[in-house]
Amino acid sequence: MGGALTDGLLPMLAPRGGPLAVLGWSMGGYGALLLAERPPVGLVAAVARSPAVWTSFGGVAPGAFDDAADFRAHDLLAGADELRGGPAVRVDCGEDDGFAGTSRRLLEAVPGAAGGIHPGFHDEGTWRSFLPAQIGWIGSGR
Repeated sequence: MGGALTDGLLPMLAPRGGPLAVLGWSMGGYGALLLAERPPVGLVAAVARSPAVWTSFGGVAPGAFDDAADFRAHDLLAGADELRGGPAVRVDCGEDDGFAGTSRRLLEAVPGAAGGIHPGFHDEGTWRSFLPAQIGWIGSGR
């Protein structure tokens, strides 16, 4: 899925110029942060809503990674240093979401990361409640 973004959509948008931001929720939030670790030219911000980030391969959802080696190669918590100094990062998560703990760890590991843990769950209603602040943050230039 990342290839569709980096090899398809982003090159299509490049001729239009201007800064780019990505926003995703759940596994898409994970993908937005993964992209920020190795950002394409022009990416200035990554926003993750309830990013699906696990602490070990044993706890991941079936099919999320090919195997333990794939998990280790793409472990956002282990690679959080790569999120420093790149595109601006924002992480928002509901306090009753199963990913609240790892979201807190990401917020602590990335100095200057915006967002926080708010009332809510791992559901569409919670994610929609985050959207105005996230769009405002992107539009403000952070």
